[in-house]
Amino acid sequence: MLKEAWQLLELQFNQCFAIVKDDEFYRGYALEKWRHSKQVAGAGNYIIPKIEWLKNKSADYAEMVRTAVLLHDVCRFSEIEHKFNKKGNYDHGVGASELLRHTPMFNDIRIWLPIKHHGHRIEDLYNDEVYQNITDEHLQKEVEQICFIIRDADKIANFNMMMNEKNVLPLFLGEGSGDKYKDGRISQIVKDKAFTEDTTPRFAGASVGDHITGYLSWFFDINYKYSIEYCKKLKVIESLFAMFDEYCSDEEFKQKYKDFVRSYLQNHEYLR
Repeated sequence: MLKEAWQLLELQFNQCFAIVKDDEFYRGYALEKWRHSKQVAGAGNYIIPKIEWLKNKSADYAEMVRTAVLLHDVCRFSEIEHKFNKKGNYDHGVGASELLRHTPMFNDIRIWLPIKHHGHRIEDLYNDEVYQNITDEHLQKEVEQICFIIRDADKIANFNMMMNEKNVLPLFLGEGSGDKYKDGRISQIVKDKAFTEDTTPRFAGASVGDHITGYLSWFFDINYKYSIEYCKKLKVIESLFAMFDEYCSDEEFKQKYKDFVRSYLQNHEYLR
């Protein structure tokens, strides 16, 4: 299954790349998402063997979970094509769920339903009619837990890319948006949400200070302690704090928020 998943992912990438290869921005965008898929798979390979409820599962089951992680962005390339061709909005998670549920090898609900909501708020999974209609409580829990794994691995890969691939940093911080990029102040909408142990909103026109606050808030949406462990191994936590120090000009907010995030990381009870 994992071999076929790699083949499907590569096919989707190659089809997209053939369309956008002559455009510098979209060529780079597609290549970045190809690397991202591999990095997410790598983060999943670190997390999955350590998770307690997976330790007694079969090798085939673990491969199914790895497949869900690998294919989380399989339709990101379709999304890139939509943007390139100015066809309007396209939700790559929803697109992937439709592709996979109609592909016999990958039509396991534990694959396509977690992927559908990996980039949404977790409440969207809980409110999904398909999820709510799962009568087997054990199966419903599996879908939730696999979604947690995908979401954690996705964030870890983004953190790692943000810290170590400076050429893609503008994609995360909004460089090119004029004075907003240099503006390290924190918007009131972000301040109002910042200390709630929830992710802060992302909105058009955000300052770089708002963006970094938002990325720090992703730690409130990490589920497994091994994900935090991996973040520490990659040194992304302190690197993100250092970036916050550099770009955020609101000294009082910055210190309070850093203390708040550090306290959460130290004291929160994560899944195992």
